[in-house]
Amino acid sequence: MLIIDRGNKSSGFSLIEVMVTLTITVVGLVGLATLQMQANRATLDTGNRSQAVWITQDLINRIRANPEGNYHTNNTAVDCAAPARICVAFHNGNSRQTAQTCSAQQLAISDLWEVACGTPATTSTGTIRSSSANFIANPQLIINDNNADQRIEITLSWDSRTSGKNNADQTIYATDALGSASRAELTTVVYR
Repeated sequence: MLIIDRGNKSSGFSLIEVMVTLTITVVGLVGLATLQMQANRATLDTGNRSQAVWITQDLINRIRANPEGNYHTNNTAVDCAAPARICVAFHNGNSRQTAQTCSAQQLAISDLWEVACGTPATTSTGTIRSSSANFIANPQLIINDNNADQRIEITLSWDSRTSGKNNADQTIYATDALGSASRAELTTVVYR
């Protein structure tokens, strides 16, 4: 009797091949998702840095326009409580508010407040923000003015890695490998 061995031909895919393909696909998709998250983070950081540059340039122009004003903040961030006098005209959402007459120092305080905090306008549809600082997470503006050499150091810092707020309205920070919260800053030195 003649026995013909036809071999062990299999058709289709084995379970191992399917699992290997699935694993490679999942690793690739996770890599793409991570790449997208990093791109979004970089875009947000770049946008914040652009806003910070605009804020510091605006403040530099105001300092040069008001050389008699003292913009020094004593190493503390600008307080966003409304200043005693708002020395610029603005729209409060309902009507135009005219500028008040101010001294050089009052104008400096008003300038710091407007640049760091903006002039919010409350309307029937909500609050309108007008400052670049409104688009940066927790901005802090500090100005050191050394009158001896006419050197002004402007430092603007902001939260760069936040994950939102918890139920107690506290900011949740993404931390680095050392466990410290991430803040970015831009420091500019200007001479009068």
